[in-house]
Amino acid sequence: MPDADSLRLIIVDDEPLARQRLQQLLSDVSEWECIGQAGNAETARQLVISLRPDAILLDINMPGDSGLILAQELQESGTSIIFTTAHQEYALDAFEFQAVDYLLKPVRRSRLLRALNKVAALRPQLTDNRHLTVRNSQQIEKIALSTISCCLAEDKYVRLIHDGGSALSDHSLAQLEQDFPDYFIRIHRNALVARERILSLVRHSGNQWQVRLNGCQAQPEISRRHLENLRKLLFNK
Repeated sequence: MPDADSLRLIIVDDEPLARQRLQQLLSDVSEWECIGQAGNAETARQLVISLRPDAILLDINMPGDSGLILAQELQESGTSIIFTTAHQEYALDAFEFQAVDYLLKPVRRSRLLRALNKVAALRPQLTDNRHLTVRNSQQIEKIALSTISCCLAEDKYVRLIHDGGSALSDHSLAQLEQDFPDYFIRIHRNALVARERILSLVRHSGNQWQVRLNGCQAQPEISRRHLENLRKLLFNK
């Protein structure tokens, strides 16, 4: 059973037996949890968007888009790529896409663990302890930045939607965007969202789009001006 601090990965291979073997190699590795599997690049894209894995074990030759095409798209996603393939000749191409390692099938457990250790060494080790202080007539409250899904302009204030509910803040959207550029991204003149909580972009009606956020029922509107930036953030296209 993985613990709460486990790193998370997905396995992508068009051969079920190959996926099963990798899963077995990971079965007693408590530091890592396999949170999903895919047999093609398209399914893998959706898993990366929805699950935000720390790493992906990625085959190269698959029906549809190859693993190399997918790796190129995921370079800015924050997901580390470990190729698992029977073909040695793609190694140079693979490392052009910032792959952490390149494992030849049949994958040996010792090599897999070595590759995963490389990924673990690259992951941030510090907890984000930043917070925002909000005031109302009854109390002063500290809200951890990591719990905030989005910030929405509301009259003269900004409403912070967070894991514990919502709160009004006298911080401006411009100030929040300037102070925390690594955490928030602008999607509308009236809205910021947490980068790491973006799950998908949803067409609402006509050319109107909204963003779906992890742990948040609100789906803030995306302006046409910011839509392309969000697409690039998700797909690096």
